[in-house]
Amino acid sequence: MSDNSTGVRKFDHVVLALQGGGALGAYQAGVYQGLSEAGFAPDWVVGVSIGAINAALIAGNPPERRVARLREFWERMSSSAPDVMPAAMEPFQPFVARMHVANAIAFGIPGFFTPRVPPPFLAPPGSLAALSYYDTEPLNRTLSELADFDLINAKAVRLSLGAVNVRNSESVYFDNHRIELRPDHVRASGALPPGFPPVEIDGEFYWDGGIASNSPLWYAADETAHKDVLIIQADVFNPRAQTPQTLEQAAERVKDIQYASKQRMSWDRIREREELRAALRRLLEKLPAELRDDADVRKLTDVSDPHSVGWVRLINDANARAQSFKDVDFSERTVTELWNDGLEDVRRTMRDAAWKTATEIAPGFHFFEATAART
Repeated sequence: MSDNSTGVRKFDHVVLALQGGGALGAYQAGVYQGLSEAGFAPDWVVGVSIGAINAALIAGNPPERRVARLREFWERMSSSAPDVMPAAMEPFQPFVARMHVANAIAFGIPGFFTPRVPPPFLAPPGSLAALSYYDTEPLNRTLSELADFDLINAKAVRLSLGAVNVRNSESVYFDNHRIELRPDHVRASGALPPGFPPVEIDGEFYWDGGIASNSPLWYAADETAHKDVLIIQADVFNPRAQTPQTLEQAAERVKDIQYASKQRMSWDRIREREELRAALRRLLEKLPAELRDDADVRKLTDVSDPHSVGWVRLINDANARAQSFKDVDFSERTVTELWNDGLEDVRRTMRDAAWKTATEIAPGFHFFEATAART
């Protein structure tokens, strides 16, 4: 990141953290366009599920092509559901959105997933066909066309993809700084059952990382524990909302709560860790000079070295016409609106000078939540 272009201090790393959320991932694409316009160039993208797909499209293209590749992907995802209606028909839009959802459930999304024929209950037990309603092989082809995996594995941008091991339930991150990534690693990160099948990688089967944790924030925070870092978090599920008034709203709220990032838990863990590091620094300063070269003291000094973390959180809080099925609403109108919302949220944030002097929630750790009030 260039502090000349943004007016923000220079960090060792700029991390973009993208959670899962199906069709809602179009919001993240808009966020990336806004960040690109503002001169932010993440050198690490970490994602789960649809966030992993967006992350691969970013890391798998040179900076000047990333927005175009994201747009091509999302146009493909929404091309089978055009949504142009006269203004007089606007009250019927929720019904139309449900029709688009039903279409995606019945016929799949071209270039993403297709229904299994015959259905899984007729497939041999133990086969992948018996474990999911859809086949996600089309996504491999789409990723191979739109993302350069040679570029990803050249490590110019770090890419980390969250998944969960089906056998032992452990969360894992496929990271191009540790292994060679392929389209299957991306597909595994988004293999949400029972819709999508697990993906076999090196003899193990993996499901969507959102089953265990839909937010990649902690992986990024732990991996950058001793560095100055700016984390930009783009969440597609809203952690806060009014009390539901209908069963449909209740179902939507349950999904939001299930998949939203738990901010209070994050704050508490960050605060506890940073306060312990500060206490350790104060203790080490009290040691006599003759102990400063002790091997254990040097190790503790390295652990307690002060660093600076900036955390900017953007949240998609737009009202969804498809409500509890909003993550399956790949209609052209919804995808376009989500993209534009993400773009405008970033532009608004850049106009708000407050984020550059964000609240310090722990020693050296500053947090800013971008306003989501749209006008």
